Amino acid sequence: MSGSRELVRFGLVTDVHHRTRGQDLRAYMRAFVEDMNRNFRPDFVVELGDFYGGSGTSREDLKEIDDVFKLCDTPVYYVLGNVDSWSDGGKEGFMETVGIDYTRLSFDINGFHFVILDGAWISDDVPISPEHHGDERRPPLCLRLVEGKVFLEEGDPIGHVGHIPSRDIEWLREDLASTRKKVIVFCHYPICVGPRWARLDNEAELVKVLEESGKVVAVFAGHYPECYYRRRNGINYFIMKDMGQNCSRFGSYAKVTVTESELIVVGEVEQVSYSIKL
Repeated sequence: MSGSRELVRFGLVTDVHHRTRGQDLRAYMRAFVEDMNRNFRPDFVVELGDFYGGSGTSREDLKEIDDVFKLCDTPVYYVLGNVDSWSDGGKEGFMETVGIDYTRLSFDINGFHFVILDGAWISDDVPISPEHHGDERRPPLCLRLVEGKVFLEEGDPIGHVGHIPSRDIEWLREDLASTRKKVIVFCHYPICVGPRWARLDNEAELVKVLEESGKVVAVFAGHYPECYYRRRNGINYFIMKDMGQNCSRFGSYAKVTVTESELIVVGEVEQVSYSIKL
C-alpha cells in the first residue's frame, strides 16, 4: 500500500448462493467473517446480492446464512439480487428476514458517500418476483463451472437482465447533487462492464447520471460469475467474483481500502486484486 492516508475500508461478498443447488456456504461465510473481525476490521461490509435462493429454498435457508453474516463486528448492508427477489417471499420476504427497510440507500462514512441501488426489476412498475423465476430474458444456452467441472445448461438465470426504475434514477440524481463527497456505488447488476446480456436494460440512462455528477469514483457489482474491471470517464467499474455459485473453488470475497490516491482491492480465493490510482 502507498504512503497516502487511508480514508475508508470495507468488505465485499457477492453471489453467495447459499442452498441454490443445495450447497451449504456457512463455513465459507464464517471464514469471511473471521477475516473481517480479526484481521481486516473494515468500516462496514456489503453483501452484493444473490445471497441465497432458487427453486426449493426457503426463508429459513436465508436466515441460516444471514445469522453467520451478522456475526461481523461492523455494520452490514444488503443489495438485492435477482435470485433473492424471485425466491421464497420475494423482495419483501428477503427484507423481513434480514431485517432491513430499504432497497435503495445512501450513507456517509469517513468522508465518502456510498449508494446502494436496486436493479432487480423487470420494468419501472414490475419488480422481479417469484413468478419471474424462469423468465425468458436470458441466453438459450450457458456454460456453468461448478467445482472444476463445466456444464452446459439451458435457460440459465445468470443471463437475467436488470432494470433501475426511473424514479430511482431521479432519486440518485438528487442524492448525488446533495453531496460534495466522493461517491462509491453498489449494485447487483454490472454497469458498463461484462457481457451486455448480464447488465441493466437502461444502463445508458444510469451512467449519464453517474458521469454528470463528477463525484463517482467506483461502482461495484456481482451477478456475472467472473472478475471484470473497466475505467470509463474517470469511474472504475468492477464485477466481483462469486462466493458460491459459478466457481471452481467456493469462498471468494474482497477487502477494499481507499486512500487519498488509490483504490486497493485485495482478493481472496478466486477474486482478482487491483491497485488503481484515483
